[in-house]
Amino acid sequence: MKNVGLQSSHTINEAFAEKQSGKGGYFLTIYLSILLVLTVYQDFPLVNIVGEIGRSPIILLLPLFVFCEIAMLSKYKRFMAVPKLQKYLFAFIIYLTFVTLGYILIQFMQGSYSFWSEGLLGKGIKVLIYFVLILLYIRHMQLVFSKMKSYKLLYASFFIAVSLLLVIMMVELAAMPNAFTALHSGSQPYWRVRLLTSESSTTGTIVMAYSAILVYLSSNLNRVAMILSNIYVAIFFLTYLSVTGSKGFLIVCLLTLVVTMMKFMDFRKKKNFIVLIVALLAVYMFIVYFSAGLISSFTNDIENYTSSYTRMGTIIIAILTVLHHPLGVGTGAYLMYFDNYLDDSIKFMGRFYYNTLGISQINAGELLQYTGTAKNLGVKSGFFQWFMFGGIFSLVFFYLLAKNLIIKAKSSIILYLALIFMLLSLLFVALEIKYEIWMLFAFISTFVGEKEVHHSNMSGVSK
Repeated sequence: MKNVGLQSSHTINEAFAEKQSGKGGYFLTIYLSILLVLTVYQDFPLVNIVGEIGRSPIILLLPLFVFCEIAMLSKYKRFMAVPKLQKYLFAFIIYLTFVTLGYILIQFMQGSYSFWSEGLLGKGIKVLIYFVLILLYIRHMQLVFSKMKSYKLLYASFFIAVSLLLVIMMVELAAMPNAFTALHSGSQPYWRVRLLTSESSTTGTIVMAYSAILVYLSSNLNRVAMILSNIYVAIFFLTYLSVTGSKGFLIVCLLTLVVTMMKFMDFRKKKNFIVLIVALLAVYMFIVYFSAGLISSFTNDIENYTSSYTRMGTIIIAILTVLHHPLGVGTGAYLMYFDNYLDDSIKFMGRFYYNTLGISQINAGELLQYTGTAKNLGVKSGFFQWFMFGGIFSLVFFYLLAKNLIIKAKSSIILYLALIFMLLSLLFVALEIKYEIWMLFAFISTFVGEKEVHHSNMSGVSK
């Protein structure tokens, strides 16, 4: 019998799957459910002790990830074939390691060993640990996915996770602003739905990823169960959409609909035409019900607060850094360059807002606070933060990553929507602890598409 990879999962016969999905299958279902819950927990109090890497409890699973890697290597005596997702990330980590060490060496030769209280070498190593942990997380999730012998058990894991998120959302709405304060890193009141994250702007990717996967997996249920499941997901998603205070989430939703419309412009296919009509209606509903509030909120932010200036300012810093250092500056010395280009960024924004909006003076107070500390110093955008780290090579990494995943996801409308949403969200959210994004990438890489070969010794999932 031929070895089959994760992508050829549909060839496993039903009898074999049922035989394999006894106690072991139920244990994996529970284990995956726990992993999915830990994935969305992104305001873990451990952050107050060990720093930002402790904001997610995934860091506590590092010994388990390493143990599984050693066990797999011991069992098969070699590293098994891996999907392109892992290859691209591994290559990017190797590149970042060399760039990081090179630029830290340059700073050392100039007599700079630290930035304020943060040692450059220590900072470089700590940030690289984020990347290594992401790679190990992806490998572990794909290993668990590959061991699931039943789509129904896989569906059960995601159903449990989505149900928990819905319960948390309902409790938050009822107990706001003091809901689940013991589970968060701070006890201060919070007036928006944030689930188990630190702020509402980081929850949209969680809702989108889990909703899309649950809809995708529901196609393996009988017709009645599938309809009920999709209604359940719609309630979950629309409830969040109606109560979220995240402008970024609403903007990315609109952009995702526009991109989807462009994909389904082939009117010769009735299915595509129907999806296009639905997308047009969704855009219309968005404009009618959300655009006024969104514009008002954005204008209020521009006039009275600093978050827009801060986000744009840090992005400009990243661009200026790469313009002067095309290969990137690594994960340690970037602190020095962030400080170097801070004034240039503020001057550029001052000219930009004056010429485009007529605003003569911007409130750059929050951005200026970065001049006196190394704590949480970084770009308020995952894409541009990694762009600053890796320069032109990071563009190659993101291009290859997006291309590979888009080719796979095109076979599923719902996963395609979720993927486009995630790729657009990279402009707004950090990537280091947003494990649900990497979980979605791992899921698409594992279950969607036919050509890529994964761990040849692992059987796939059956309905």
